[in-house]
Amino acid sequence: MMKVACLITLLLSFITPLGSHSPASRSAFNRAFDEYGAICLEDEQARLDNFAIELDNNSTAIGNIVVYDGKHCCRGEAVSRALRAKKYLVEHRKVDANRVVWRWGGYQEALTTTLVIVPYGAASWELSPTVSPDEVTFVGNCKRRVRPVRFIRYSPRELKRCQVTAR
Repeated sequence: MMKVACLITLLLSFITPLGSHSPASRSAFNRAFDEYGAICLEDEQARLDNFAIELDNNSTAIGNIVVYDGKHCCRGEAVSRALRAKKYLVEHRKVDANRVVWRWGGYQEALTTTLVIVPYGAASWELSPTVSPDEVTFVGNCKRRVRPVRFIRYSPRELKRCQVTAR
């Protein structure tokens, strides 16, 4: 009886890799770590700090920055936010540039940035645009820095906290 139990245990150890069926290991990867809209730079950097810490804890994971332009947006706004986020992670948080990628996902109702942790070698995050390009209205060509987003209405509390200058 003891030999049979040892044999079964030995066979199962070859069939299933260690930790592959644990719920914690599955939920830690290929999920949206964080998602946010048009927030001020300081709030975005705080979220990126948490993302960098999570990437440091998972040394084989790849960080995906998926951005979507809003239905009423400036041309290239989401892409410039993605580039700014990657630059912050690489230059200030010292995350290896090969472990952070960004993707433009199309258009959603509002400007959206999704931070995703994907295991190395796994399929990339599925894009989920919700607005057809025909429905998009471009507000202008944002040649200035992305901060602040011109068409967002900030409350007085947000203006003070984020140090956003009204135009």
